[in-house]
Amino acid sequence: MVGMSVCALRSDHVRAPVLPSDRNSYRLEAFVIDDLSPSSDHPRLLLAPIRIDGLSPDKTPLRVRVSLRPGSNSDIRPGDAVSLFAILNPPPAPLIPGGYDFARTAWFQGIGGVGFVPGEIHKTDIKSASWRLNLVLAVNRLRGNLTRAIHESVAPVFTEGSTLGGFAAALVTGQQTYIPDAFVDTMRDSGLAHILSISGVHMAIVGGAVFFALRYALTLWPWLALRVPIKKLAAALSIIAILIYLALSGAPAPAVRSAVVAIVAFAAILCDRRALSLHSLAIAALVVMLLTPEAVIQPGFQMSFAATAALLALAEVHQAPIREIHVPWWVRTIQSSIEGLWLSLKVSIVATAATTPFAIAYFNRFSVYGLFSNLFEAPITAVVMPTLAAGTILSATPAGAFFLRIAACGLWLIGKIAAIVSSIPGAVLTWPAAPAYVLAMSFLGVVWVCLVRGYGRWLGLVPALAILWWPRLPASDVWIDPTGGNAAIHTGGQAYVLRPKVKLYGFEQWSQRYGLKTDPSGRDRTYDCSGYACTPLPDADLRIGFWFSNRPPSAIALDTLCLNSDLVVLRSPLADWPDTCQGVNHVSSGDFRRLGAMELTRTAGTWTIKAAQPLRGHRPWSEPSEAEAEDQ
Repeated sequence: MVGMSVCALRSDHVRAPVLPSDRNSYRLEAFVIDDLSPSSDHPRLLLAPIRIDGLSPDKTPLRVRVSLRPGSNSDIRPGDAVSLFAILNPPPAPLIPGGYDFARTAWFQGIGGVGFVPGEIHKTDIKSASWRLNLVLAVNRLRGNLTRAIHESVAPVFTEGSTLGGFAAALVTGQQTYIPDAFVDTMRDSGLAHILSISGVHMAIVGGAVFFALRYALTLWPWLALRVPIKKLAAALSIIAILIYLALSGAPAPAVRSAVVAIVAFAAILCDRRALSLHSLAIAALVVMLLTPEAVIQPGFQMSFAATAALLALAEVHQAPIREIHVPWWVRTIQSSIEGLWLSLKVSIVATAATTPFAIAYFNRFSVYGLFSNLFEAPITAVVMPTLAAGTILSATPAGAFFLRIAACGLWLIGKIAAIVSSIPGAVLTWPAAPAYVLAMSFLGVVWVCLVRGYGRWLGLVPALAILWWPRLPASDVWIDPTGGNAAIHTGGQAYVLRPKVKLYGFEQWSQRYGLKTDPSGRDRTYDCSGYACTPLPDADLRIGFWFSNRPPSAIALDTLCLNSDLVVLRSPLADWPDTCQGVNHVSSGDFRRLGAMELTRTAGTWTIKAAQPLRGHRPWSEPSEAEAEDQ
């Protein structure tokens, strides 16, 4: 009951206007809040609209996200006031039934519209009357300046300097503006993509480095060390350092979760409790759920807390080996190196095992050699992060550039590790989706292994591994885009898309979910596609005709589709169906408004439809369609 109340209060608290769906061309004035570029190849900006032509202030969205043409308006920075013309729409619905719902994420981020800017963005001179917006603009302006400073300090020194500078900046500020797509793909295939987004690893390293450095430095002042509990003082100052780092990172959801965990750990030190324990983790999870209850269904929340719980369980059972007191230094060095390597291997295995069920369930892919890449990357990152912190703090001095370039050397090594691992044949394994309840089984199995002590804990391995051995979902025969702009056919374990250059992301999600291989020549063998029409050939396994234009087809085109099809899918509205279409099943624009993305399966001559909109339910971010609104 409490959880439901928290969710309802949170949904109402973040409620903000969303753009209407009956219009998409807007001229607006806005402030640039942040640079959301996933890479330098796809520039995106987060805007805070001040005025949108045709919309009253109470209908104006709080935030708008726009994509830019590559290379356009490189002088636009966070904090700038701009005027622009944009093509904007409400946040999109899932591209496949049961898939990722960006509209839900956008709702909790206050984003009421997304789109692209076909032309140029012009700076203007407008002022904001909101002190909160001015504070956000000031912080993000600092982040943007810091990102450029780090990039410019590293870029001229190395052959791959632009990428390394962007890599270094991403670890400090969270902005990936200067990182190319190819590098992001390499990091993802090697299992190291988590480094690019600020999360638990970064918070742990920064917080831990600050804590131990401060504690050591305070011991050098005997007067203070004898009169003040320096451990608690170092913990309090570490909390401040984490909050500053969180602000510099732009406070994305993963960073907020990680900051809460770190702050709870240091608060435990202030209260004379164990900092690293499952109790502290439970408190941190409870705090996160109270602040942002929507995080519970996000992969990042589930993966980070599962990995942390598994590592804490490992810490409880791990016992340091007994050593002899008097041994030569070189023997102790060898022993410590072997023990450290063995501990790092166990940590990598445990963290990978705890997060694998979620990676397979949500992303349908698994980095086969991610264990080894993380094993070699972890000690390098442990050195890089404090060095980056020192370089950032001292960025106004020559010493700052020195530390940043040392950090860049470590990032170069991480990049080489990622390149080597991702180039190994079979580095990425695609894993078809299992039923949704299987992830819950695997999660409970992981929790059992982490919480139960003794040999009985290993009984949890059976459900924990259910994500691997449970039967996969049967693949549907047809996927249709939520707006009817594209479709794909599945036959014999292979899939082909009917419009190879339009709206492909949904097709990629669908084929990846069911583990389907792409057949580039499948369309030409089974369909005659001309203009906006795709008509099945006589030897096609599925006799489905498609019309992909928003305008109704001509009478001849419609007759051709109906005469050659058992099912006709029209993106456009149609008032009257001709006699040639009698007895032919059909899907048209009204069905897309009501159902959204669809998967069709033919069984014994009957079509079964699985649609995205009914699975979303009636939520604040999924407004009733026009057809549903008429019935209410």
